[in-house]
Amino acid sequence: MKAISLTNVYYSFDSIFVLENINLEIEEGCYLGIIGPNGAGKTTLLRLILGIIKPHRGQVLIYGQNPEDYIKSEPIGYLPQRISQTIYEFPVTVEELVKSGYEKIKKENLDWALDVFKISHLRKKILRELSGGERQKAFLARAIASQPRILLLDEPTTGIDPYSMEELLKMLEILNRDFGITILVVTHDIGTFAHEARCILCLNRRVVCLGEPQKILKDEYMAMLYPESTVFPHKNA
Repeated sequence: MKAISLTNVYYSFDSIFVLENINLEIEEGCYLGIIGPNGAGKTTLLRLILGIIKPHRGQVLIYGQNPEDYIKSEPIGYLPQRISQTIYEFPVTVEELVKSGYEKIKKENLDWALDVFKISHLRKKILRELSGGERQKAFLARAIASQPRILLLDEPTTGIDPYSMEELLKMLEILNRDFGITILVVTHDIGTFAHEARCILCLNRRVVCLGEPQKILKDEYMAMLYPESTVFPHKNA
């Protein structure tokens, strides 16, 4: 079943195309890593899927519906870039953070989200008392507390220590494998997600290539994705 589809999608900013002729179909249950240089349109792609912005041309569908219609009845989990590093001074507890943004959340959903990211013991802790990795888990718990079918993550491993990163990746694997959540991850950490994601999308305003990591992360594709580089990111993984 197609969870997400984009057909002939264009998006421009100040008359400059950020995304051009994007044709993409993402199956339900996919774990997709999205890579590309700065300015490639990766975050814009997530915002189009979320319905935060609309394409200037083309069509975006979530389970056959426009994003704004889909979200009226079904949530999409979303973790914006660097949110846990920029918003943590508010005097709220982990539990209050996870509840925020929802008119009403079932206790079992709240408990499930905290359990998935192994932070139930931190539920009464104030955000600023947490480590960077713990804060990231709290924001991720908030993103899944509605038990969405789709989860979009923008650079989720940025700014956290290696141990927290390893834990986070294991938890994402569980969400995808055991709960069937479709996961899209924007990342510069190509080497790590080459081992985690089932599929890699190489994006540079256009779809450069899409496929299994072992087929995609080759020099000919990386040269198209990073045309000005002689050292490709995956080489140092």
